[in-house]
Amino acid sequence: MEKTDGYSLKETNVIIERRRMIMKVLVSALFAVAVVIPPALADKREDAYAGVERWSEAFNSGDVEQIVRMYTNDALVLGTLSPGMTSRPDDLRAYFKAAADAKLQVKLGDHSAIAVADDAVAIAGFYDFSRPAADGQPVVIAARFSFVMVKKDGIWKIALHHSSVRPKSPL
Repeated sequence: MEKTDGYSLKETNVIIERRRMIMKVLVSALFAVAVVIPPALADKREDAYAGVERWSEAFNSGDVEQIVRMYTNDALVLGTLSPGMTSRPDDLRAYFKAAADAKLQVKLGDHSAIAVADDAVAIAGFYDFSRPAADGQPVVIAARFSFVMVKKDGIWKIALHHSSVRPKSPL
C-alpha cells in the first residue's frame, strides 16, 4: 500500500473528502448568512419604520393620546419647536396638544435605518411640517428627524425622537 505523509492512500482520500465536506458546509453557511440575514435585518428596519409611519398618521389625526402611547415611558424627545427636552408623558401630551391645536401636519420624506440591536433600530430622515396660514396658503417647515425605535412586548415604540429645522444649504 502506498504511503503519503505517513498516511495510506485510503486514509489520505478520507481526509481529503472530509475537508471537502467541511468546506461545502462552510460555504453553504456563509451563503445562508449572506442571503438570509440581510433580509431579516431589512424586515426589522421596515417593521420599525412602520412605527414611524403610524406616528405620522397619529400626528396628522391630532390624536394626542395615541401619539403619546407610541413613546416609551422614559422616551427622550427634542421637538422641532421645543426649546427643551421632553421626557415625561405629560410633557409629551402638552407638546403634541399644541401641535394638534396649531393644525400641524407632517409628511414623511427620505429616510434610512440601521439595526443597532435585536430590538432596536435607529432611523434618520426628513419630513415637512405644514400648517394653514391666514391667507390660506400652507406654511411649510422642512425638518429632519432621528428616531430610535425599540421593540417592547412585540410593539415598536419610540425611545428617542430628535427633530430639528432643516438648515439651508450653505452653497
